[in-house]
Amino acid sequence: MLYIVRGLPGSGKSTLAAQLAPGAAFATDDYFYNDAGVYRFDAAKLREAHADCQQWAQAALSRGVIVAVANTFSRLWEMEPYLKMAAEREIPVTILEVQTPLTDDELAARNMHGVPADVIRRMRARWEKFPTT
Repeated sequence: MLYIVRGLPGSGKSTLAAQLAPGAAFATDDYFYNDAGVYRFDAAKLREAHADCQQWAQAALSRGVIVAVANTFSRLWEMEPYLKMAAEREIPVTILEVQTPLTDDELAARNMHGVPADVIRRMRARWEKFPTT
């Protein structure tokens, strides 16, 4: 099983992912923690960080464990690599969108990585809803 957990920064994605897949919850942000556990985001390494997250998820799926990937996924195409790896292994996927009544300022105050309100506002503005059937 693969869980894709999407939502704005500070919405609770990481917490939910850890509950769904203890020991196999991954996020692109994980890449930016150093050995001392300090988070240092570097936009120049974002592509490398996404590739790293995908590799971790793929390795865990290959072992047959339940995996949860928690990223913003504001655009639907951002989920494609994960959907593809699950489809190749015939692994079921559940996409969960963490919704919150919190304002952008409140999300900025509570997110773990210091994402400012103006960035969250831009993420919210470009948010693509997942089609429902």
